[in-house]
Amino acid sequence: MSHLLERRFLIRTAVSLALLGFLVWRVDLVAAADALLEANYLFVLPAFALFGASKLLVAQRWRLMMSSFARPPLAPTFGILMVSSLANNIVPARIGDLIRVQVPAQRWGISRARLAATVFATESLLDGIAFAVLGLLGLALIDLEGFPTEVFWGLLGLITGGVIAVIPFSHLQLTPGWSERGWMCRLPARVRTVLEEGVPHFIEGLAVFRSIRMGSQAMLLSFAIWLLEVAVFALFGLAFGIDLSFPAWMLIMIAANMISAVPIAPSNIGAYELAITELTKALGVAEGPAGAFAIAAHMFNILAITGIGLVSVYALKLTLADVFSFGNPPPETIPVDNGRATAAR
Repeated sequence: MSHLLERRFLIRTAVSLALLGFLVWRVDLVAAADALLEANYLFVLPAFALFGASKLLVAQRWRLMMSSFARPPLAPTFGILMVSSLANNIVPARIGDLIRVQVPAQRWGISRARLAATVFATESLLDGIAFAVLGLLGLALIDLEGFPTEVFWGLLGLITGGVIAVIPFSHLQLTPGWSERGWMCRLPARVRTVLEEGVPHFIEGLAVFRSIRMGSQAMLLSFAIWLLEVAVFALFGLAFGIDLSFPAWMLIMIAANMISAVPIAPSNIGAYELAITELTKALGVAEGPAGAFAIAAHMFNILAITGIGLVSVYALKLTLADVFSFGNPPPETIPVDNGRATAAR
C-alpha cells in the first residue's frame, strides 16, 4: 500500500471512529441493544428477496442502456454489477464502478467510452431524477420540521439542467475529420486519435436520451428500483416495530443511498448509522429502536452485497486481468437471451 493510500485509509478510519463515537453519544445503547435482541428477523427474508429484485432491475436497466451497441445476458450483467458494489464497499471514491467499465470491455470487447457513458452519465442522471422526485413527494406527504426541502429542489434543478444539456449532445453527429478542425488540430496526434474513437462511442452510450421509448423505459425502471428499496427499509422497520408511513421510508431510503454514495469512511461505517439514526429520530422514532434499525440496516446491506458479490466473482471466474488490464481486446461475440449471438461493435 502506497503512503498516500495508507494515509487516506487512516484518515477515513479515524473519521469513521469519530462518527461512531458521536453516534454512541446520541443513542441510548442499552435501548438499542434491547431492540437488536428483540427484533423479528424473519422480515429479513422478504427484505433480501426485494433487495435482490431491485439489483436485478438495475442490471436490466443497464442492459437497456447498452442495447444500442451490445446485449449481454442478464446473469453476467447482474454479476458484474454486484462485484462492482462489493468493490465500492471496500475501496474509496466508488472506484468499484470502474469494474463495470473494465470487465465488459475485457470480456466482450465493448468500448470503454460507451460503457463509461452508461455508468457515469446516464445512470447518474436517471437516479438523480428519481431521488429528487421521490424526495419532494415524500416531503409533500409528511411534515418533517427543519428538513431542508431546498436540497431536493436544488437536486431536481441540477439534474434537470444536466438532462437538458445531455439530450442535444446525445443527438450530436460528428462529421469526418472533426478532430482536425479549429483548436482540436493543436492537440497531440495521440490525443486526437483517442478522442476520434472515444467521443463518438461516449455519445452512443447516451442512447437512452435519444429515444422517448428507451428513456421512458429507463425512467420507469429507475422508479421501480428505488421503490423496491423503500420496501426493503420498510420491512426492516417492521422487524424493529417501527411504524412509519411509506413517504417517510422514501426519505430514509434516499438518505441511506445518498450517504452511501459519499466516500466519507470505509463502507461509510459511522456516517451511515449516524445519518439514518438522526433522520429516523426526526420522524418520531425513539432513539433506541432508531439506532438499532440503522445499525441492522447497514449491516444487512454490507452482508448482502458481500455475499452476492463473492458468489458473482466465483461464477464469473474473474481474474486480475479482467479488472486491471487496459489493452484493447478484439471484439468478441456476446451471447444474447434468445440463443443467437450479436457482436460488440
